[in-house]
Amino acid sequence: MKKTKLLLAPLLIVMGLNAKPSEDTKVENSNIKTGTTIGHYQKPGAPIDMTYNSTKVNAGEVSDINITLTTTANSGTMNVSLTFDEAIKNESNTEENLTFEITPEQKNFTINIQASSEIDGLHYIRLLTKVDRGTASKLRAFAVPVYIGEPKPKAKSANIMKAMSGENISVSKAVETIEVIDE
Repeated sequence: MKKTKLLLAPLLIVMGLNAKPSEDTKVENSNIKTGTTIGHYQKPGAPIDMTYNSTKVNAGEVSDINITLTTTANSGTMNVSLTFDEAIKNESNTEENLTFEITPEQKNFTINIQASSEIDGLHYIRLLTKVDRGTASKLRAFAVPVYIGEPKPKAKSANIMKAMSGENISVSKAVETIEVIDE
């Protein structure tokens, strides 16, 4: 048994060294942010899940955002309404209201968007999806992040203290003005 472990150890080490990705791969992939709702808790609503890829770019550059909507419905119509943050400019020919026909063969729908902004920070493209299946229609909302430049520094949160009961208390600055009313 010990001989087997001694013989296999160098082989596994060599295989592990060969499996290490190159440094160039890490740099390229760090500019692409991905996310999905598949497998995460969702409130009851439209039977739609979303997966996205969003390219992080500098201010003034165009970001590629690829969104895939997946449904478990076998038939019906999916309506998608896109809303862009004020700081984002839609650089593609993508319409803001899209309609897709759901069939048993077609359950994945791709939306490719190109967007830019002159303002650094985290911006969002919001999707309101609606599945119409005859008499019933259900809605689900999503937000796709668009990464532009360096993120803005986070604002300092208010001071939080604990009451004797253990409840959190937020302490904030306030200004009061008192006026005397003559009668």
